[in-house]
Amino acid sequence: MVLQILIQNIMVGVKMSNPTIIDLFAGCGGISEGFISAGFDCISAVEIDKEIANTLQKNHPKTKVFNNDISLIDSKELKKNHKNIDVVVGGPPCQGFSMAGKRIRKSGLFIDDPRNNLFKEFYRVVSDIKPKVFVMENVPGILSINEGLTKDQILELFKKIGYKAHVNVLLASDYGVPQLRKRAFFIGTNLDVDPKDLFPNKTHGYNLNKYISVEDAIFDLPFISHDQGSFVSKYSKNPLTEYQAQRRKSDKLYNHISTNHDLKVIEILKLIKEGQGLKDLNKKYHTKSVHSGAYGRINRHKPAYTITTRFDTPPVGRVTHPCLNRSLTPREAARLQSFDDDFIFYGTKTSIGVQIGNAVPPLLANAIAKKIIDYI
Repeated sequence: MVLQILIQNIMVGVKMSNPTIIDLFAGCGGISEGFISAGFDCISAVEIDKEIANTLQKNHPKTKVFNNDISLIDSKELKKNHKNIDVVVGGPPCQGFSMAGKRIRKSGLFIDDPRNNLFKEFYRVVSDIKPKVFVMENVPGILSINEGLTKDQILELFKKIGYKAHVNVLLASDYGVPQLRKRAFFIGTNLDVDPKDLFPNKTHGYNLNKYISVEDAIFDLPFISHDQGSFVSKYSKNPLTEYQAQRRKSDKLYNHISTNHDLKVIEILKLIKEGQGLKDLNKKYHTKSVHSGAYGRINRHKPAYTITTRFDTPPVGRVTHPCLNRSLTPREAARLQSFDDDFIFYGTKTSIGVQIGNAVPPLLANAIAKKIIDYI
């Protein structure tokens, strides 16, 4: 009994530190947002775009944000006086991953393609910092590029620096995100753990735990018309679902501003029913748009299709509100990406589109983080 009390007294005086991450190619911070909500501290992040880095810094003030080319940053700077880092995360763009099959077989070194310099920088930081776990996000197509050779080389490269790794494609809606978005994740570890065990179990889409629909996600937001809204406003009704209530972290609503569509666009949208698109109208309305989902009106009863960087432009995809004659507002798109409402997006209209459309959904990142934290 005395020993137990002694241990308790000692523990009271011990400050337990949170596990740590470094976020590379961070964008506005979708991955770090998910990890932070799971109990991690984001020590530092790298984002080369000035406007996007501004959004990242303002939403994550405790994170040291490097607004610079990652190749110019020493790995030691990223550690910010921390001896060890638990996890390195990031999504390096993949311009060179599609190196021709014959070339990759001949040289065996897709990493030598100069277009893969950004991947090489992610690899460099992992090699230098030696975190317990790394998480690298990319497009699902990376698994099949060059008949799978690119994927195999990436796994082999990490093996050379002491990491067992596995890659899998995750569907965001399986983890409570109201969006049918697929992303590939490479997860590697130098711990005595099978990397397959670091992937999260599905939480939605089966039995009674259904997918979160568009209606579940955004129908509490004010039903503004095109060219309405403001940077900061108020809610007009109470949350209607648990998902909506969970996203509300303040009494203010940010980024709920609708695009001012051309009248010709409005006239077309008025003719399109929920779940339909331009292809369902008379051919006289068809345009030169090659996108199969052009002018697509979202079905409120299902998760949305992938939110892209141009969610404010009806001709490029299924981005029209289920019952209003306009595209999604930034806040509606952010809700469908699972960002909380107190996450504020700054910058030009185009930049905000890129920030939201390119982000990893925070709830998906959160599911990965929760699984990893059990092992570290």
